[in-house]
Amino acid sequence: MARKIEQLKRNRKIRKIKQTVLFEFEGNNMTEETYFKHFQNRNNDYNIKFAYGHDTDPVGMIKSLINYMEKEDINTKNGDKIYCVFDGDLNINKQKRIDEAVKIAERENIDIIISIPSFELWYRLHYSYTTKFYSSNKELIKDLKKYIPNYEKNMDVYNLLEEYTKVAIENSKKLEEYQLNHLKNLNDINCNPYTSVYKPVEYLLERKNKNENL
Repeated sequence: MARKIEQLKRNRKIRKIKQTVLFEFEGNNMTEETYFKHFQNRNNDYNIKFAYGHDTDPVGMIKSLINYMEKEDINTKNGDKIYCVFDGDLNINKQKRIDEAVKIAERENIDIIISIPSFELWYRLHYSYTTKFYSSNKELIKDLKKYIPNYEKNMDVYNLLEEYTKVAIENSKKLEEYQLNHLKNLNDINCNPYTSVYKPVEYLLERKNKNENL
């Protein structure tokens, strides 16, 4: 018993030293997780974790994420970063749920990471800047296949994209500025195309570079 208590104390010390970067993704889709797993490294001063709520509804995702945070003692007050990642899907019925999820997320210091129409826009922006309106995710993937001909959902494309990551970040920021200049709400499905995936990517790259320079 004493040994278990000592182990718990040791784990808590490790927990305080290492920051947690927590992600929640939509449903059973592995596309996002497959990509972000590449940022995990045992030498980093942070741990990447994934909350498996399997929700597709933005509000359900946020609530599931909050439950996971409480269970695992993950809190932004401790320096942890929390990301809720989902697609706009061009579904007008989803907008009310997105708006509600955004309000809850703001109260809990959770970062909403939205892609319209889908996460694949982040991949697409590695190759060139675009403001093209995508009427569906299918149309976006067709466009992406001009650069990755054999692309399929859940495919691990990180190694193909890695050298263009800074380009994708720049293109994403440029696109964000474009949409804001057109008075678009970045969390609205009418803000098409748009993705804020660059935010956690840029953050993790900065942390990675910091660790390498120590």
